[in-house]
Order: sequence, then structure tokens, then C-alpha cells
Amino acid sequence: MQTSGTDHLARSRRNRFTAVRLNREVELRDDATWVTETLTKPNTRLVPLWRSRSLLERSADGTTAIYLSPKDLTEPDRIQPPTLLGNDGKREYFAVSVTDSQKDDILAVFPDACFADLRRASIDMAAKHAGILAYAKALHYWQHRHAFCGVCGHPNRLRSAGHRMVCSNEECSRESFPRIDPAIIVLVTHKDACLLGRNAKWPPKQFSTLAGFVEPGESLEDAVVREVHEEVQLDLEDIRYVSSQPWPFPASAMCGFYAEAVNRDSGISEEVDETRWFTVDSLTTAVLDDKVRLSPTVSIAFRLLADWFRKSGGGDLEDLVRRQRR
Repeated sequence: MQTSGTDHLARSRRNRFTAVRLNREVELRDDATWVTETLTKPNTRLVPLWRSRSLLERSADGTTAIYLSPKDLTEPDRIQPPTLLGNDGKREYFAVSVTDSQKDDILAVFPDACFADLRRASIDMAAKHAGILAYAKALHYWQHRHAFCGVCGHPNRLRSAGHRMVCSNEECSRESFPRIDPAIIVLVTHKDACLLGRNAKWPPKQFSTLAGFVEPGESLEDAVVREVHEEVQLDLEDIRYVSSQPWPFPASAMCGFYAEAVNRDSGISEEVDETRWFTVDSLTTAVLDDKVRLSPTVSIAFRLLADWFRKSGGGDLEDLVRRQRR
């Protein structure tokens, strides 16, 4: 199987949540005067987050991200200081955490909107705004789960416009920075077929590619070899990096690979209780007959499978899934 003729950067940009076309303005994060002044400018946009949910409005045309102007939200720092996201060439974006009462006030102004989970809602959202919301959500998750110093237990204080934490204990003063968990996700193939697995905890008929977290002291490629062997007892003879995807559910960076197996003698494990090999024709039939349901189209798992499906002569997998839903 041939990889795409585009480079890795171009391939990664095709994945969901990667279209964060913002100048992140690292050099301005510690300029407190600039941050304060910018937060009052009419063209600044606030990205509200309530209990890790984003402010969205759904219509027949898709899902729209709703941003606030400074006048729409009093006391944007009631929970914690706003976090600078960056500039898109027209305006600055800041992520803000809102309280329950602020949430109610916002929804009174935007009655057609709601605070919703981003993962599913982003399927029919403009790529740029899905990326901005994912960026805000990832920082929000890190901030709220590292409120206290991991060394001495004292409260952490946000610095660098939300991108750095410093322990409030002067004798400690430990600095913390946003954390992500690297994970590999791999579509295993053998000649004209690909392997999909099913986790017992998933809904019925749900199948996907194999995945797992990278362990300390392990390269990405080593993680692919280990996870595939642990989950389905297959040995690999070729591994190729494809692209990556930020995945703030809650805080992962997904690194996508193709891998060619030595044979099709796949097994099962505690994590994967069923495996199936699919050719283009058998996958087409399984999807149309609603015997197999695939990962959400926003995931790199779906992208890896869709690209293999297209290159193998199967056409547009997204269209096939839409036909399944009818």
C-alpha cells in the first residue's frame, strides 16, 4: 500500500482539530498590560467553557461556535484569569471559564445556543472553529486538573496568560506547563485487507483501529509494535508514520500509523475481544448492512481507514457511512 504523495504536514492538516490558524503570540503572554488592555477591546473574542463544554448553536446548516465579546461577559476572571489563545489576523481570542450563573446569563442572550460536548458536535463544524475550541478545551482541562502543586500541595497560580503555572509556595515555586498524553493509533493491514478490533465496552457493532498510550522510555514505533502484539498478538514487518491529531478528550496527541502484519493470525485480549479482517468489498457490505459501525468521522482512526479504503479502490468512506445512517 502506497502512502499519500503529500508530506506529513499536509496530511496532518486534513485531520480534525488541527486547523488552529492562530498566531499564538508567545512573546506577548507575559505582557500583563497588553493582556489587560486587549481583554477590553470590542473586537476581542472570548471562548466560553462551562464544565468543559463549548458554546454551540446547531442549525440545518451545521454547528456554529459562539464567541462572546467583552461586553457580553462581566467578570471574565471569576474562576480564573482568561487564557490567551492567539490572533487570527483580525482579532484576539481568549478562553474563559464560566460559572453556573454566568452560563445562565449567556444562554439568556443566546437562546438558540447551548453548552455541549465538542467531540460529536464538531462533525459538521467549520474546521477553523473546531480547532480553536479544541485548543481552548485542552488548556481548560490542564488548568482545572493542576490547580495544586504536585510537589508540595500548595495552590498553583496561572501565569503567562494561562500557559504556565507557578506554585504559590515561595519555597517551592515549581513551574508547570500544559501536559498531553501521546498515543499511537494504527491501521494494521495484510495484503488487500485491514484489521479492525472491538472493545467489549463499546456499543454493539462498533469497530475501530488499534490504539494505545506511549509508555515512558518508548519510541512511537516501539509503542506500535507493543500495542499490536499485546492487543491482537500480531507481529509487524513494516511501520509507516502517517499524520497526527490533537485529541482533547481529555488530553491526548494521537500519532497515526499504517503497519503491515506478517500474517492474519490475529487474536484477542482483555482490551480487544473481537477482531475482523476486511477487504474493501467486505467492509462496504458490512457498513451498508449495518453490521459494522465505524469511529466518528472527526477521528484520525476514521481518517486512516478512509484513506486506505479510497486508495484500495473503495471510494468515499464518509459517503458510505452517510448511506448507512439513512
